[in-house]
Amino acid sequence: MSSRQTGARRRPEFGRDDHEISTRLVTLSTDDGHVWDGMLLRPRFGPPERRRLLVLVVHGSVGNYLSGVPRRLAFDLSRQGFSVMSINTRLANYGPFFGGGLFDKTVLDLRAALEVARNNGFPRVALLGYSMGSTICTNFVAEMQPPEVVGLCTVAHPESLPESLRMRWLRFGASPNYEEVVEIARPIMAEDPDDPPNDRIFIVTRANGPLATPENAEIWTYATWWSSRGPESPHAESRKRIGLVKVPIGIFQAGNDHLILPGEGYELAAIANAAGNRDVSLDMLAEADHVFTGCADELAIMTGDWLGQLA
Repeated sequence: MSSRQTGARRRPEFGRDDHEISTRLVTLSTDDGHVWDGMLLRPRFGPPERRRLLVLVVHGSVGNYLSGVPRRLAFDLSRQGFSVMSINTRLANYGPFFGGGLFDKTVLDLRAALEVARNNGFPRVALLGYSMGSTICTNFVAEMQPPEVVGLCTVAHPESLPESLRMRWLRFGASPNYEEVVEIARPIMAEDPDDPPNDRIFIVTRANGPLATPENAEIWTYATWWSSRGPESPHAESRKRIGLVKVPIGIFQAGNDHLILPGEGYELAAIANAAGNRDVSLDMLAEADHVFTGCADELAIMTGDWLGQLA
């Protein structure tokens, strides 16, 4: 494990045209009848071994395959010679707001993505998850042990989605608080965990800041909240899943992250090591925030160096 210090970086540039990358929209068809979007990027030039490895990028909360860190990493890694596929899942955009974004079902989304990878001639895949996507990818590898997945790369990886949210709500004085939502959600989920008939939308004020203003509010349904942030959601806690991951793991954390505690990356690496995985590395971008503002280039280089060892 290592820790790196970084200085200021230039602002990331969006919308840069790159004629050395072939891009194509793809669709993922899941076993439970959903269809999600994605984008496949193939570099026209570069080392053949990098082009043969597909890096599968998974978004964070209220994100998608065309925005933020996933977008930047997809293009930057492709410029380094990697084939990349950035995808949506059922948790993309507003999935958790309207009842369809059930975290435990995301294994079906990634399984569909691997089918697209095979159909496009990629027998070797490295998963790269950002923020919540790190948890999605970790849970998938732990649960499915897919033979084509040769590595797990995580960026801004929380130890536990439920615990991170509980601590944030406590810090800002959220209303309703965590325990109150548990009290309401538990009997609703007990009726039918897969399709609760009385599921409904609820709003939490002061969820992301101390003021009861719209930008600090969160919106969920009880089912989507229970699946990804509830107290009985072990698949949403990487600290309970990463010990089952046997492929190489690269963890890349931000040192100035307001959502993830500094020690969480070290804890995850230690758990994986203790479970017998001897190929675990940890890097820290000391000045980076959760979205790696001004540090996008450095993040791309670091993740690219790690992925290059798998190619």
